[in-house]
Amino acid sequence: MNRSHRRSLTISFLALLITALFLGSGASVARADNGPHGDYTATTDACAGCHRAHTAGAPRLLLDDVPNLCYTCHGSGGNGADTNVVDGIYLERDLDTEDPAEGIAGRGLKGGGFVNALMDTDWDGAATSAPTTSSHLVDGSTGTAWGNGDIGSGPGAAIPLSCTSCHDPHGRASTTGGPTYRLLRAIPVNSGATTGVDVEDEVDKVYTVSDTAQKSGNQYFGEDYGTQGDQLSEWCSQCHTRYLAPGGSGSTDSGDPIFAYRHLTQGSPSCSLCHDVHGGTLPTGGPMFSHDVTCVTCHVAHGTSASMGGYAENVEWPDGATDPSGNNRSSLLRVDNRGTCQLCHGK
Repeated sequence: MNRSHRRSLTISFLALLITALFLGSGASVARADNGPHGDYTATTDACAGCHRAHTAGAPRLLLDDVPNLCYTCHGSGGNGADTNVVDGIYLERDLDTEDPAEGIAGRGLKGGGFVNALMDTDWDGAATSAPTTSSHLVDGSTGTAWGNGDIGSGPGAAIPLSCTSCHDPHGRASTTGGPTYRLLRAIPVNSGATTGVDVEDEVDKVYTVSDTAQKSGNQYFGEDYGTQGDQLSEWCSQCHTRYLAPGGSGSTDSGDPIFAYRHLTQGSPSCSLCHDVHGGTLPTGGPMFSHDVTCVTCHVAHGTSASMGGYAENVEWPDGATDPSGNNRSSLLRVDNRGTCQLCHGK
């Protein structure tokens, strides 16, 4: 039996085990951090879902390596969680009925997907599942955190990245030991940050993109993150330090030779961009988002299937490299090409 086959059997067994744990407990898995992540009792059964005291197959006494262990519940074939992060889709499959519902079955996850994503990137009202063109790393391999570091410190640091770099599977990950949005660590591993940012948890969790008067389901641009939006920008900037930019940064030199002038990523744009206090005509495009502009206004967290063509596919990376190009230059954007610009600015 080869290693991949043994791993497949292990993952299948884990899925059955974790499902059995949920069924046997008779308790809802909807908790502050969403079980089995956090809110453990003195006699919790949750540890056995991921760990073995004497027969572990991976470091930290885990049954399998990350991300394979995470995919036991959150992968394409998992049945321990409704969130299939591999394909970027919400599925009713964890045998627990949440009240209120935490998503719409068959709709795309807010973060997109790592391998495939169910998105309407061409903004025609019809969502399509397609392979991702760019995604954050999840397997522990090393990539460049663009903008990481102080002013003048180069394009960014090379850091390894996996699921647990950003998420704490045990929950209670805030600087004060409280629950956080999506189990986000106050300080991402290897980010170099020291202070920490707490992204407050949702009272009622919603994992799928929503409908609004301006868009249909699975159109990602215009998603409202409420108070978490600005907090997420601060959180993302712990790795992408020099990307955090207040209003006016597009016309103010930051002093960095690479990231000199930057688009707003936190706060509200000037009211005069959309409103004329003396009357007159509003911009034709109109903002398709809440007034705060944040990192997640334009980008998804996990992976996008957006395509890039023409000018958009040949934009240089911050270090001046031109490869990879084409669709691989989608940079986690929510809309094909530079649709994220057009949907706000309506030129």
